[in-house]
Amino acid sequence: MDKLAQAFDFRHACKKFDDTQKINQQDIEYILEAGRLSPSSFGMEPWHFIVVNNNELKKQLRTACYNQEQVTSCSHFVIVLYRKANNFTLQSDYLRRTIARTLPDATDQTAIDIACQAFINFYQQGLAEGLSINHWSEMQGYIASANMMTAAAYRGIDSCTIGGFEHSKLIQILENNIASFSKETFGVGLCLAFGYRVNEPGSHTRWPLTDVTTYLTESN
Repeated sequence: MDKLAQAFDFRHACKKFDDTQKINQQDIEYILEAGRLSPSSFGMEPWHFIVVNNNELKKQLRTACYNQEQVTSCSHFVIVLYRKANNFTLQSDYLRRTIARTLPDATDQTAIDIACQAFINFYQQGLAEGLSINHWSEMQGYIASANMMTAAAYRGIDSCTIGGFEHSKLIQILENNIASFSKETFGVGLCLAFGYRVNEPGSHTRWPLTDVTTYLTESN
């Protein structure tokens, strides 16, 4: 296998980390950079990554994650936030700055208005039935999360995705510890635990490629 295939084979949902081993700063930034460089719909990058390596704070976070051990045994705990609907209005500073950087003239307010409205029209009319702009934004964070876990595996670092948590409790912890954090602006999409395994995992359980793939080809 090449190195990328080895990384996919290496990665598993690590439930117990060696709490004596810590990820160095260079490696954690490598992982975060994989998240930052991830693709997103319309290039909106509607994510923000909270990196926690404070043991006392991890203990608090564990209580919001149904007491899952990997929250406190991991080296670094990353909370993947997504931007909520108030970031995507015509007058939203975030939307306008994000749009402006793609235009030939980043100061052209009329062009920014037109491009912003085109994006607003998309999410008001083009999303699948039942989906909101918040759902769309949260889904973008899953792309970044997958890339971060693959980047970690490429460096021989284990990870575990944690989607089971008490949202309101986790939000309260963030509000208590980050002065600029607002639940009106951000929601929590996923949590990612990174560190080094204690136990070797079993083999992956996956459906065969033939069971999950359909080709539509031109007839001869």
